[in-house]
Amino acid sequence: MNFLVIGDVVGRSGRIALKENLNKIQKQFNIDFTIVNAENSAGGYGLTGKIYEDLINWGANAITLGNHAWKQKEIIDYMEKNPNHNIIRPLNFEIGSPGKGFKIFTHKNGKRILVSQVHGQTYIDLPLDNPFNSIDTQLLSIINDHNIDYSFLEVHAEVTSEKNGIAQNYDGKFTAIYGTHVHIPTADARVLERGTCFQTDIGMTGDYNSVIGMKKENAIKRMRTGSNEHRLEPAEGAATVSGAVITADKDRKNSIQSIQIGGVLDSNLLS
Repeated sequence: MNFLVIGDVVGRSGRIALKENLNKIQKQFNIDFTIVNAENSAGGYGLTGKIYEDLINWGANAITLGNHAWKQKEIIDYMEKNPNHNIIRPLNFEIGSPGKGFKIFTHKNGKRILVSQVHGQTYIDLPLDNPFNSIDTQLLSIINDHNIDYSFLEVHAEVTSEKNGIAQNYDGKFTAIYGTHVHIPTADARVLERGTCFQTDIGMTGDYNSVIGMKKENAIKRMRTGSNEHRLEPAEGAATVSGAVITADKDRKNSIQSIQIGGVLDSNLLS
């Protein structure tokens, strides 16, 4: 099967790029299942019910979140009113947090797909369980006991070492482990020793003529002054759809290809 994972969609420009390109990408790479991180999709902070429905209508199968999960409070109410939603928040959020940190999908071909996410702890000001503990106690038994054919773990984290540590520790346990959150794609997409596909960070779907997707001026003012009084807003130029295509089969002959389409990072993959 062929899977598409899309990095953090940032603001309107990211949404426009995804709307215009997602079906083209899916056709080009014969994609069977698509996972999109949307924690920055609503004005750079959070997700709304309307945007979630748009993403699903455009072709996404699963939506992941991150540290900005609840910045748009309405999404909590939306999930409660629509319990069959396909939104996945970090597994290691506090006990009792809204939503779930994983979901099992059954593809039309009968294959069972686990989509999950954990949040890194380093430099993150959130109450979080240790991600290793959450994976050990909540995910591994599901993979082993629920006839899972393909399993995906997104690591939403600040530092590359934490993402790498998690990936190396669980190599062979998941079909793919990949990072999000820093909004810059790394050049290390590869298959690890025991067969798990990995990329430290798949980047963002947003305007790269920016500071990690935000308008340059206020971001630079913050850096120069040390003050947060200048509000960060998503950049509005042409966005790049950034992510990875993962191919996997029952014999674990897996592969991963980093993709950047449109905007200033375009790799001419659709031409």
